[in-house]
Amino acid sequence: MNQHAIQAEHPFKRSTQVQLRFNDIDALGHVNNSVYFQFFDLAKTEYFAGLEVNADINWCRPSIVIANVNCAFIEPTVFQEPVEVLTQCARLGNKSLTLLQHLVNRDTRALKATCATVMVNLDPATNQPAPLPDVWRDAIIAYEGHE
Repeated sequence: MNQHAIQAEHPFKRSTQVQLRFNDIDALGHVNNSVYFQFFDLAKTEYFAGLEVNADINWCRPSIVIANVNCAFIEPTVFQEPVEVLTQCARLGNKSLTLLQHLVNRDTRALKATCATVMVNLDPATNQPAPLPDVWRDAIIAYEGHE
């Protein structure tokens, strides 16, 4: 694997297929670098929805926010290439979690890009970091099969 790729310690359990659009492509015939973040955000949404958290979550006022995003572009993605985003929770801390994502070609499994996103839970009353709710922690551990 490429030396810049962010390695996964556990198997990925969530896969999100991505449809490439004409306007995703830059003048070189590649997916524009800014578009990758849209792919990763779409897959984050599916990952959290798939956890089936039994809590009343107000998505208009989310408590988990992105604190840091790092993306490594491994090889170009081209128009009409069949791609998907693999997502996992790579680290589960007290007040934060790290999602690891790989964009891969669905047919060849070639790695196109990797992304690590640190997300922090905020107390909505103080807007300060707060412990992750047990309902989220329990759902992630149950889904991933590890802590």
